[in-house]
Amino acid sequence: MALEKIIALYEQAAECDGEVVRPKEPNWTAWANEIRLMCVQDGRTHKQICEMYSRVSRDPFWCRNVLSPSKLREKWDELSLRLSPSVSTHTEKREDPYFKASYDNVDYSQIPAGFRG
Repeated sequence: MALEKIIALYEQAAECDGEVVRPKEPNWTAWANEIRLMCVQDGRTHKQICEMYSRVSRDPFWCRNVLSPSKLREKWDELSLRLSPSVSTHTEKREDPYFKASYDNVDYSQIPAGFRG
């Protein structure tokens, strides 16, 4: 089952690349090992890996720069920050509705003491 997912990742990378000539066949063993390391050493689930790769494949810059699980693993922290769903890609100025909100009724008791300020 893991091999099918790896092959699907390869197919996505090939589609994103947009080249007429297909990229050369990867070393499937190395790809599978990188996925295994992301799970075992880095503590990521297959779902997290697939979701991150999906975000990468939708980004015009990163889909050309992350073409293998080893690059995905290497850039994971940077990708998490840059491709986070909460990060806006719009540069236009927008009014933040939460800036004007009242926080009087917020329960801060669940926040650890060192983070309360």
